Amino acid sequence: MDRLDQLIARSEREIEAHAGRLGRSETGKYFIAEATKLLAGLRFWSQENYRSDHVVREVLEAGDVTVLNAIAGELMAMSNLDGQFAGRLLATIAGRPSEELPAITDYALRAL
Repeated sequence: MDRLDQLIARSEREIEAHAGRLGRSETGKYFIAEATKLLAGLRFWSQENYRSDHVVREVLEAGDVTVLNAIAGELMAMSNLDGQFAGRLLATIAGRPSEELPAITDYALRAL
């Protein structure tokens, strides 16, 4: 199983590879950074629950803040620091303004 730092690096590479010109603007860089946190946190959660990126895709496509907060809570309740940090990442993303979440999830979905 990958550590959170490995999942962050992997997610960032994959999102940047699919962002194209959008990733070169300041706004694009912001959304890539947020999408990286979101995707890495969800990947950590999925591997801890022996699930695949398919489940991550479903969560991203739903874009449901309630689901993201529930997953964040599960992660923050874990006994390991990576899980707790991943939970805080997801909680932060879920707390972003509602108009930002679709763009963040769109960037994350590009990597899947």
